[in-house]
Amino acid sequence: MPTAKKLSGTTVRLKPADPFELIRWLARSQGDPRKAVAELVQNSLDAGARNIALTRRRVHGTATLLVRDDGEGVIPELDREEALHYLATHVGHSRKLGLTPRERAERVIAGQYGVGLLGFWSIGRRLELRSRVGCSHLFALKLIEDDPRAAIVRLPIRFDLPATFTEIVVSEIHSTAQRTLGGRRLADYLGAELRGQLLTREVKLSIHDGVARGPSRKDFLVVPRRFVGEKLNLPPQFEVPGHGLARIELYLAQGAERPAVQVASAGTLVADDIGTLDILGLTGSPWVGRSLTGIVDFPAFSIPPGSRRGVSPDEAAAAFAAQMEGLAAAVEAELQRLDQERAHASDRDLLRDLKRALRGFQRRLPQYEMPPIAQEGKTEGTDAPTSSGELTGADGAPENFAGESAAELFPPGALHRVYIKPATIEVPSGGERRVRLIAEDAEGRRIRESLAYDWRVSGGGFFLRGEGAWPAVCVEPLTRVGTLGNLSVEVSSDGLRHSATAEIRVTEPREDEAGSALGIPEPRLVSDSGGLWRSRLSGGGWEVNEAHEDYVALRSDPRGRLRYFLALLAKELVHRSYAQPGSEGLLEKMVEILAHAERNLRGV
Repeated sequence: MPTAKKLSGTTVRLKPADPFELIRWLARSQGDPRKAVAELVQNSLDAGARNIALTRRRVHGTATLLVRDDGEGVIPELDREEALHYLATHVGHSRKLGLTPRERAERVIAGQYGVGLLGFWSIGRRLELRSRVGCSHLFALKLIEDDPRAAIVRLPIRFDLPATFTEIVVSEIHSTAQRTLGGRRLADYLGAELRGQLLTREVKLSIHDGVARGPSRKDFLVVPRRFVGEKLNLPPQFEVPGHGLARIELYLAQGAERPAVQVASAGTLVADDIGTLDILGLTGSPWVGRSLTGIVDFPAFSIPPGSRRGVSPDEAAAAFAAQMEGLAAAVEAELQRLDQERAHASDRDLLRDLKRALRGFQRRLPQYEMPPIAQEGKTEGTDAPTSSGELTGADGAPENFAGESAAELFPPGALHRVYIKPATIEVPSGGERRVRLIAEDAEGRRIRESLAYDWRVSGGGFFLRGEGAWPAVCVEPLTRVGTLGNLSVEVSSDGLRHSATAEIRVTEPREDEAGSALGIPEPRLVSDSGGLWRSRLSGGGWEVNEAHEDYVALRSDPRGRLRYFLALLAKELVHRSYAQPGSEGLLEKMVEILAHAERNLRGV
């Protein structure tokens, strides 16, 4: 690292011409009221609070926000009046500045500049910081927006006040800030903004919105934001040479409205999208445009003191960007792996939907000859196809694999319990078996929407395919019969979490699994770019040409792709049952017309 050169000529020490004008600029640089509230909560976290309560209410007809915590207090080693005087006369100086980035990461402290209180200017006109430590007298520091003076006053002590507490009261809240500080919106924001800190601390952060009207919900518990999607299998930390460790947590969230990788410093969010930090140069694949969500946390970032958004273009940022570029290959490899798994799951789902669409086909239309397929053994609790191509559940009744059910008189309530079906999962070596997650409310009603699943499998030789409420437990071919494993899942909904487990047992393959029956075959994709054929029954299997222009045009549309496969299967069944000279060409023409119509109807 090059040494700094001394300035030649006369040197002077920089100082502001008008110190309060500098304070005004710092205060005005925070334009987001929610971020300013996060800064106040951050101070409570820094003080080791276990309980932090935010209350929005009206006091003497004025909208007011209160933040109270049970932390150690403002500079607890000083007398209360002296501590508040120090706070008011040392704006821009933080007692945390002596910590290294690693120390700040270990203590999960993000504040560095001693200007967090000034953010109240974006919330309201007046701030009163009340402090009491160890049954001391109660003192308050009073600040007014755009006023260079501060007042320190002694307050009377009510009998119900705790021995140690800190309370911040922001009154005369600006009308523009009111719209962003509703209970639900603020809870969601703080859950994302302070996610890293809430995950590493045993703290209860609650919000009471006394301004909410009528029957609107008034009480909220702030929980760390939970990312959706499939987690990438990456090391949780990586070394940034000369600047400590960075933490990474990434997910593939296909279909998300605005997927983005967030950036944090010591647990506090500094950027909602890594692609907006131009100085890092991470504006291409895989960081942008690949449906990635998650967070990267690097405590050594230098953060602009006023807004606490963005990072400064220093050596730490450059070293971080270089390491992220080196990590790109591993991320790309993980994305390709997940894409392949998703494609396999999509193929299995396609077969499931084909069977569902043709449920009872052979019973109602027995004149059509079904092709032979591999016989799938059916044990208790297993979803298996019958010879008619009709799927049945464990009780032999037709199963609705679309997740539909008869309409219920009352909608389900909050998540109360979850369990895996079957409770004991028997899978032969080299095979797989679907399982179901059943979620219910306290009255036993099924919950099918707004659920997030986190599946995990333990034990050698086991892995999972698919996601959601119906994944498949797979066993590697060489796994010894009798091997035991464990399947677990954590389900969350509206802040509630429940878990369930099931045992996995490797069994001998059933004898009838090697045989065959009549039914709906599983399509196997074959790439024949020079061939004009769309599908064919060959060697006891059903092949579909994925290089045909009709398939290429429809493969990204799930509904169109399903109808295309149904048309192909109908062609094969008719040809198999009523083959005559020239009939295959006529059937191909029919599929050609249907595929043309399907391509025109995409998105309608």
